[in-house]
Amino acid sequence: MRGWLSTGASRAWLGVALAGLLVVAMVFALMLLPRLGAGQRVIDAAEPAFTDARVDGTRAGVSALSGYVDVADPLLTRRGGGSEEVSRLIGYVERKLGLSTEQVRRILRREAPHVESLLRALPLDGVAAEIPRLTAYLATIMGMSEEEVAAILERDFPRISQALTALATTSEAWHDVPGIAGLSRLSGDKPVRTAPGLRKYLRDDLVALMVAHKHDVQDVAGSGGIGYIPFMLLALGAGLLALGVWQARRAADGLTGMLSWGLVCAAGVVLTLVVVAGQYFPRLGAAQEAVVALEPVFAEDRVRGLANGADTIRDAIAFGTPVMTPAGGAAREADRLYRFIAQRTGRTSADVRSALRRRAPRTTALLGAIPLTEVAREVPRLLAYLDRALRMSRTQVLAALRRRAPGLTQALLATPGAARAWNDIPGTAAMTRFDGVTPVRTMPEFDAYLREDLVPVLVEQREDFQTFADGRVSIDTLAPALLVTALFLMTYGGLMMQLVVRRL
Repeated sequence: MRGWLSTGASRAWLGVALAGLLVVAMVFALMLLPRLGAGQRVIDAAEPAFTDARVDGTRAGVSALSGYVDVADPLLTRRGGGSEEVSRLIGYVERKLGLSTEQVRRILRREAPHVESLLRALPLDGVAAEIPRLTAYLATIMGMSEEEVAAILERDFPRISQALTALATTSEAWHDVPGIAGLSRLSGDKPVRTAPGLRKYLRDDLVALMVAHKHDVQDVAGSGGIGYIPFMLLALGAGLLALGVWQARRAADGLTGMLSWGLVCAAGVVLTLVVVAGQYFPRLGAAQEAVVALEPVFAEDRVRGLANGADTIRDAIAFGTPVMTPAGGAAREADRLYRFIAQRTGRTSADVRSALRRRAPRTTALLGAIPLTEVAREVPRLLAYLDRALRMSRTQVLAALRRRAPGLTQALLATPGAARAWNDIPGTAAMTRFDGVTPVRTMPEFDAYLREDLVPVLVEQREDFQTFADGRVSIDTLAPALLVTALFLMTYGGLMMQLVVRRL
């Protein structure tokens, strides 16, 4: 070793070896192999969610979901307020027109029969409470056990059965979503406990970040990602170390030359080209920005809360699918159910409806209100009637309704948009599942995309993301470090080449 330090040339080559050793040490000291490897796995898993079509489609789907929440929130429970506002709304029309309650209800049945039925069904969690009583009554009049009645409903009337089952679980979880105790908003750390709060987290936090940082993720995912960088640095460092040691030994015997120093310059040039052509400065800067912005989303409590909250969204959509549009099928099954009971009991369909209305008034009212596309169709006609009858402009009518029945007004005005979007969400024409084939157009399809594609990325990549984000040095410092290394190699190699030329 002492002989390697005997000449200036050998000492110069040991400087190259030291530079290579420092590069290798940097890779291990900064834990670039596990960090960038984890980052690459996160990028590979998240990249499908951050394409333009899926980000735009996710924003459109969450917007449609938000409209549905605006419909359901006032109607599901007493806490939503819609059921208590019915009497205030009818009382207001009574006073303005000088009519009785029954006269106002007759006008409602004439102008908007599905709306009137929906108002009688409120709150909808009362429907769930009536199911045991209704099942017992049907078992009695049809001479069957309650288990047999439940089996017939599930087999022959699956859409109604689905709606009633999902309504019970949805209404129970609506204001206390199970399993999201640790979920909070990104701004202000406000706890999220309800379905409307979960909607806000999706719309205003998660999707807003996806929209803001989709180009950052796309940039860092391009040109091979980042997982190869530590291996490239190891190869560079090991190559410099080996070259420096080998040439230092040769230089001690006076065998070194200008061509060897040309290899050092070439390594610097190649590394510079990699940094510039690979756009390391903007790409790694974008990676750091995305890491800083998305790190709160990957917090364990938020990931677990969102995964559990997705089950409540699934139940809510499972209730809406049979009742929202004619294609859902529950409305067709309702008429068939009345005929089935009439045939089994020897009664007329009208008698069956009357009997069920006495024993399960909210359930029969809900069956009379569906599909909710009919409610949506009647809302403009009802508003037009109120314009004429109250001799007020549309703006004045809506202002009066919002003052006296804000929840009902919100639900009725949101119903047309929610109904239109249910089977054709605007803005999802180019959206597919992660498989690139399965389309995402309807609310049930969007629900499947959330639960089976998007949310699993957060769940499965949470630990990798934390490994990627928890480094002592931010990822964007790699680009200047690599460029400085490249410039050092070019400068050092060039100076040594000049010295060799002068000596020759």
